[in-house]
Amino acid sequence: MQITIHRPTQIGGQITCISTSSTKIIIDLGHNLPNKNRKKDALANHNAVAGLTDGCSAILYTHYHGDHIGLFHYVPHNIPQYIGKVALEVLRRKYQELAFMPDKADALEVISNMCTFQEKEKLIFGDITVTPLFVSHSAYDAYMFLIEAEGKRILHTGDFRGHGYLSKGLLPTVRRYIGQVDVLIVEGTMLNRTNEQIMTESDLFRHATELMRNSKYVFVHCSSTDLERLASFKNANNQMHPRRALMADRYQKDVLNIFSGTAGKESSCFDFGKVYTYRSNSPNLIEWMINNGFTMFVRPKNIQLLDKILPKLQEKDQILFIYSMWSGYITSPDTMIDGYIKLQQKFEKIEKLHTSGHATIDILCKICELTNPRYAIIPIHRDVNTDFKSIGIPARLQEKIIVESCKIDNIEIELLKTNLCE
Repeated sequence: MQITIHRPTQIGGQITCISTSSTKIIIDLGHNLPNKNRKKDALANHNAVAGLTDGCSAILYTHYHGDHIGLFHYVPHNIPQYIGKVALEVLRRKYQELAFMPDKADALEVISNMCTFQEKEKLIFGDITVTPLFVSHSAYDAYMFLIEAEGKRILHTGDFRGHGYLSKGLLPTVRRYIGQVDVLIVEGTMLNRTNEQIMTESDLFRHATELMRNSKYVFVHCSSTDLERLASFKNANNQMHPRRALMADRYQKDVLNIFSGTAGKESSCFDFGKVYTYRSNSPNLIEWMINNGFTMFVRPKNIQLLDKILPKLQEKDQILFIYSMWSGYITSPDTMIDGYIKLQQKFEKIEKLHTSGHATIDILCKICELTNPRYAIIPIHRDVNTDFKSIGIPARLQEKIIVESCKIDNIEIELLKTNLCE
């Protein structure tokens, strides 16, 4: 067996290849995250991806974030690609929104041919069996994968967390359906944030409720595809102002409808009900918004729309902007997004209210101890200067952490640390 991990010491651009003598699969095929100091991703073209995926039986995606799936439209058409059912709906709507971009134009055709899977439903590719297991993340319908081949068991966690609404099944799932593994491939996004206090999604809901108590017009900038975060603000809005409108643009509304029709059928927490879009030619809607207040999801594409709405709001002290994204998008020179800055400049009263979509140090320790890997723990999706030993797992597990290419019990582990950038 061979395990090859590309870019293990960076967050984003995730690619893991697992192969036996007869079968090869790939977990995630992501592009690099935007970084002003990083050049173009050298894999972002048909030839490079064709070479990387040569002989591949299938590609499986943990979730729909671009740093895990962004290279999917370069994959040769004869290689099947798999993703969760709801994740596929969200992915399709996202690329309908991006279809105007030249490098995204053919993506919808690829999406139309994608395969889907269900939680705990075994997928068999040659002599490799893959079992998807649902996890909470800032992308809905995300999964970790249990891979079984040649008598070995490998758990690839993907991105996950233990403090979301949908996290309550995480540890019971690991105990019941996974147990001990031979190799644990685990995300380490939070390794450089060991002193950071992480609130739960429920805590965030309570904070949002308090903010909305004294603000009539609330604008929220959060991920348009993060089910749990969107639900936190929807529920806070309904808690304080049951008659107050929940508003979004057409793309966001479509995504919310997808969530309402899937997760919303399982729990009212994720049922977004009636979502309104702003229409300048609807005086009744505008009057209702002004009189009763509203909560509106916004994104950089809405900046011109805000120029129409904000002048109509006479109670300026009742206008609140909530930023609920990673702080690095507005504070770090390398990862700063100009559109996010311009969006905030439209507002005077700004509150930052965010919690991570990734596993805390505490939950990383629990996953390591519950899976108790026999041979190796391979940390991925982490900054280059982080040390997985620092999370406080027992010494017997620290000894199994792999950060260099090696061979263990007939398993070839190759860690390719280059950025794969031009």
